[in-house]
Amino acid sequence: MKVLAHIRAGSRAIECGLATTRRERAAVLAQRFRVYQRKGYYRDGLRADRDVHDDTAAYFLATLPDGDLGRVLLGSARLIFGESRAGFRFPCEMAFEFELPAAIRDTAVSQRVEISRVVAEAAQGIVIGGLLTPLGLIQAMAGHTRPLDVRAGLAMIKLRLLRALQGLGVRLHEIHPARLIYPTDGPMSGYCHHHPDPVVLVYWLTDEILPSIEQAIALYDSRYTAPSLERGAPTPVETKP
Repeated sequence: MKVLAHIRAGSRAIECGLATTRRERAAVLAQRFRVYQRKGYYRDGLRADRDVHDDTAAYFLATLPDGDLGRVLLGSARLIFGESRAGFRFPCEMAFEFELPAAIRDTAVSQRVEISRVVAEAAQGIVIGGLLTPLGLIQAMAGHTRPLDVRAGLAMIKLRLLRALQGLGVRLHEIHPARLIYPTDGPMSGYCHHHPDPVVLVYWLTDEILPSIEQAIALYDSRYTAPSLERGAPTPVETKP
C-alpha cells in the first residue's frame, strides 16, 4: 500500500492509501462483498459483485497495526476515473437521472472521478469511533487525485452519512433534482431501494474537498478526543456504492 494519510486513533494511527498489490485489491473486493451481503444491500441470490469499472478503478485501504493480528483492514473504497471515450458513463449516471451542476459541466470527463463502494467495518472486535475510517479514505483519495488534474467528483451516498460529514464541514454538495432510476432488480437494489436510509447524489470540487477533510478530521478529533480502540461489539458505519 502506498500510504497517503495517517489518522490518529488513540495511541495508534490508521493508515490510508492506494492498494498496490493484487493481494490488497483482492482484500478490498472480498471486504466489500462481505459487508454489503451482511447489510442486505445486494439483490437476493447475488454471488459476485463485479462491474465494468473494477478492472480499471483505483482501490484504497484503511488499515490499523494490531499486535495480535499484524495489520487489520478497517475500510476500503473504489475510485473510478472518467474517460474521454464515447459512451463512457459513471455508475451514478446510470443510477440517477439528473443534470450536471455547472461546476461539473465545465470540466472534461477525464477531469472527473467517482468515489464508490466505500466500506467501513470493525475487524476482530476492534472498535473505531464514528467517522474516522471514511474521513481517512476520502482524504487519501483526494490526496491521490490532487496532482492528476482531477477537478471534480461525484458519489452516491447514504443521506445519514452525508449529513454527518457535512456537519463536520466536509464540502459535499447534494445535487437537486436527482431522480433515482436504478433498477429494482439490479445487483445493488437492496442498497438503493430497500433500505430506510435513502441514497442521494453528491458532487465536490477538488479545490474544496481536501482542505475541508483536513479541517473535519481536526474538528472530529477535538470533539471526540482520542477515539477509543477497544475490543467489543462492532460499530456500524453506513457505506456508499
